[in-house]
Amino acid sequence: MSDLAELYRLLEFDKVLNWVRAYLSCEMAGEYFERLQPMQEPAGVQGALDETAELQDLLQHDDPFPLQTYYDVRKELEAARIEGHFLSAEALVRVAQTLQVAAKVRAYLARRHESHPALWRRAEPVVELKEVTRAVAETIDFDTLEVRDGASPKLAQLRKEIHRAEQNARKVLERLFKKYAQQGYLQENLLTLREGHMVLPVKLEYKGRVPGLVVDQSSTGSTLFVEPFECVEIHNEMRRLRAEEAQEVERILRRLTDQVRAHAPSIAQDLEALAYLDAVHAKARFAVEFGCQKPALSAERVLELRNARHPILLKRVGTPEGVTPLNLKIGDAFHTLVITGPNAGGKTVALKTVGLLCLMTQCGLLIPADPDSRIPLFGEMFVDIGDFQSIEQDLSTFTSHMSRIKEILDRADARSLVLVDEIGVGTDPEEGAALAQAFLEELTRRGAITIVTTHHGTLKEFAYHTEGVENGSMDFDVETLQPTYRFRLGIPGSSYAIEIARRLGISEAFLKRSRELVGEEKGRLEQLILELERRISEAQKLNEKLKLEKTRLQGLANLYKERYEKLQREEKSLKEKAVAKAQQLLAEANARLEKAVKEIREQQASQEAIRRARQVVAEEKARLAEVAEQVREEEIPESGALTHVEPGMVVYWGKHRSHGTVLSEPDGSGKVLIQVEQFKFRVPLAELSPARETAAKPKARGGAVKVRTVPKSDLLPELHVRGQTLDEAIANTDKFLDDALLAGWSQVRIIHGKGTGTLRKGLTEFLQKHPRVKSTRLGAWNEGDLGVTVVELEV
Repeated sequence: MSDLAELYRLLEFDKVLNWVRAYLSCEMAGEYFERLQPMQEPAGVQGALDETAELQDLLQHDDPFPLQTYYDVRKELEAARIEGHFLSAEALVRVAQTLQVAAKVRAYLARRHESHPALWRRAEPVVELKEVTRAVAETIDFDTLEVRDGASPKLAQLRKEIHRAEQNARKVLERLFKKYAQQGYLQENLLTLREGHMVLPVKLEYKGRVPGLVVDQSSTGSTLFVEPFECVEIHNEMRRLRAEEAQEVERILRRLTDQVRAHAPSIAQDLEALAYLDAVHAKARFAVEFGCQKPALSAERVLELRNARHPILLKRVGTPEGVTPLNLKIGDAFHTLVITGPNAGGKTVALKTVGLLCLMTQCGLLIPADPDSRIPLFGEMFVDIGDFQSIEQDLSTFTSHMSRIKEILDRADARSLVLVDEIGVGTDPEEGAALAQAFLEELTRRGAITIVTTHHGTLKEFAYHTEGVENGSMDFDVETLQPTYRFRLGIPGSSYAIEIARRLGISEAFLKRSRELVGEEKGRLEQLILELERRISEAQKLNEKLKLEKTRLQGLANLYKERYEKLQREEKSLKEKAVAKAQQLLAEANARLEKAVKEIREQQASQEAIRRARQVVAEEKARLAEVAEQVREEEIPESGALTHVEPGMVVYWGKHRSHGTVLSEPDGSGKVLIQVEQFKFRVPLAELSPARETAAKPKARGGAVKVRTVPKSDLLPELHVRGQTLDEAIANTDKFLDDALLAGWSQVRIIHGKGTGTLRKGLTEFLQKHPRVKSTRLGAWNEGDLGVTVVELEV
């Protein structure tokens, strides 16, 4: 792809990269984004997307990712490679801390290697140099960056001697200070440190009264800083000890540097792996903030965006609900899309959204769109967006525009993405439209995925009549003449120029003359588009009503099914309990009878009496077994299926084990309308059989189940609480749930809107505690998305 910097600027990808880089832990990882280019190999793109998606999953659903502060220690490693050179304590600490972070990241991902294999492949090469980090940590204090006293026995001894010498010097100086202060020789009432020596601040006029070496003088010259002779020898000893201390510290640092030098290649490898994972971590954090998902790569070269949003709009608005999503599919039935419509309707934003999200995908970034979006990999992306008039090159807007058109024609092929804003602009409209049509014909022939925006009316007709080309527009509210920013495929857009002029109060005479100048044919086309848009708007409203009615009818069907199955379960349970009770009674009777038989035998009763008694027991057992079998499986009466029915006839519907009344004769497809309780069904005649005798006049028997039906109401399965306070919404929702349960609804919708989310969160907490609420979920894309909560009820 040529001129990446210009491509990034036109699609505003440079802004996105700056936002991603803000999440980096070390600026070294920023070099990854400086080298970042769109990849064209599917394996490379898929791998980068998988890595980012896995890390996004960890950030959202796992323990914190242990990427802490680390350092770019490449200069330290280069210095360590020089024989005889040694690193400072600070440099060694930077190396050790970087190795510690690398080891923590590797251990974290090792525990998740099965669930996050893409990340583990990046972390697995990290070498855990524990001996290096342990040696540095035991030798150097990471907070003070000082070599520890215990780094060597000699260093510990030297520092004890230095401390002892300092204490001696302080005692001597404090004694002399007290002495000379009482005599008034000193300028200040405190000890002073000059050039590493503790000195006395002596007034200039008493210079000879305090024996010692003058170390320094104040800026005014009125104070001399004198090192008493009694302290000179002590200070000399201290200098000697500090020199030996420095030599010992240097020896220790050289020893640590030798360890770093020995492992320099492994440390460099760890640093590279850590910087790469830092870049992936930054991409994942960006994905979390902007609600990005991993798209599917399309081998069929179909570009499909579902609920796509431009990141810059998301950043500006702050919430996804405030940005109208883009839904667009191109590459299967057609490859060229012509988007028309008024200015400020969102055409250019749609164009940039397509280009930016394709570019983000090929650079391994997740995109703010649904995961079932599909992105093909493009060999080149050509973008012509904005006013490109060049003062330096003395090029007009049209000349600059045509220069880009020439570049596209020279290089575009079937693997190209071409995005052109306001094609044919800047010249005579007829000639511009002709050039644009020829351009689109050629790119359509080549099979390049091409999307252009235009105001040329002739291109609408061209798109309508040309195979492989399709019209599109951005939805406009015909009543308010305000853009909705929703993309519509297959429908050309109107400029609305005359309509907007009318709303602004321009006279009808002026508008009439304008229509005459436009021409009758174009005027009819504009009126046709307006009428089409009105009808589409009405159809959409009707569709919403039909969806609500479908939900209501589905709720009725579910309610009947649930209640019917519950009734069957209760009836079967009662029968089983009755049979079990009878079996228990029979067992008890049998035991009593056996006891009686025993007594009869003992009393030498006849065998005939015993035989008759046992026969009674056998008959009772057989009868009870027959009842139990009937409970386990109710069969359709042996009379078989009906061949003829009449309205008013009571029939048995074997498939659902219920009786109903025939409402009509069979239709042409052999189906009969029957009523079961308060519900009507159209069922095949073959599923019906003569009613059981007990169906028409059921006999009362012990344990029979009585079902009380709840009267239906005109209640719809949804409640609107938008604009209400949380307390009002909760009170109204509580009453609505009671009404819904009485009406028999098993699923309802609470419409609270998107807004700030406060109302949604408060209602969710209330619903989760409600005793008759089985579950809650947010609405799907076609149910109202985040503005609706769907509630499952315990009916």
